[in-house]
Amino acid sequence: MIGRYLAIIIFFAVAGYYLLGYISSYIGWYGYKKGTYRVSTLNINESKKRGVFVKELNFSIHNFNGSLESFSPYIEKGFKYGRHSSQVTDSLKNSEYPYQLSFPYRPTPQITVTIKKEDLIKFDSSDNVWGYLKYPFLKDTIILEIRGENVRNGTIKVWE
Repeated sequence: MIGRYLAIIIFFAVAGYYLLGYISSYIGWYGYKKGTYRVSTLNINESKKRGVFVKELNFSIHNFNGSLESFSPYIEKGFKYGRHSSQVTDSLKNSEYPYQLSFPYRPTPQITVTIKKEDLIKFDSSDNVWGYLKYPFLKDTIILEIRGENVRNGTIKVWE
């Protein structure tokens, strides 16, 4: 009799464990609506794998002695994650600004690279952080800021 109750308790515990995992994943994905917002890749290899890579850009680093490892800016087509998975790539449809400047914004755990706020106006469109393009080319040189531990004025100039 005790064995039967123990088996029922174990069954419900295992079923509850899997059910809570599923509910958590469902809320995490659909609650944040990850499939509805424009995203970018983290590097050129991911951009090529997703089929959104357009071209690599030139750049030069100034006032920074550290390593940015394999930093490389590029232009890619804008996209969203798939409805049910971040592994799926849905190209933007009917977007006035289908291209975007992309780069590894966290080249190392201690360093962050961002577009200089004053340079966001050089794009055809932008939000608070990223610049979007109507056509796959930069009209002007873009300045990126390097920030992190012991970094004061590091910049990266990006151009065609």
